[in-house]
Amino acid sequence: MRVESDDPYFPDGMPQPALDPVSLPFWEACRDHRLLVQYCSKCGTHRSPPKPMCGHCGCFECGWSEASGRGRVFTYTIVHHSPHPASQECLPYNIAVIELEDYDRVLLTSNVVNCPDDVLYVDLPVELVWEDRRDGQSLYRFQPSTGDRRPT
Repeated sequence: MRVESDDPYFPDGMPQPALDPVSLPFWEACRDHRLLVQYCSKCGTHRSPPKPMCGHCGCFECGWSEASGRGRVFTYTIVHHSPHPASQECLPYNIAVIELEDYDRVLLTSNVVNCPDDVLYVDLPVELVWEDRRDGQSLYRFQPSTGDRRPT
């Protein structure tokens, strides 16, 4: 799925992802609507964000696995005072940490879209959606999983 590029979560003018040799494969895959998670070639530990060295065993060799895009809200906050001028018009907005179901302890920071902030909750099942930006970059966002029911 994707969120229409003419309805971005944030307006133009927000800082763009930093592209460097370590993170470039991740962001190139995002352009193709593929969510990759880096893993250590020696011990197999998955990690995010991409890093040059495994924090578990110290190996510098890595590979990439494609995630399903399903997960749950691990934690979140609602931002009422924006640190960046371009996002002032979006207040309030959410920042969520998503735990992917495919990989143990892999957390991604993003936003939950298509969901009013007052109905967000920890453990909310979510699925990946893509926001295609006018600058050509695709950003990963999450939305409540289809058929989700809040626990009673």
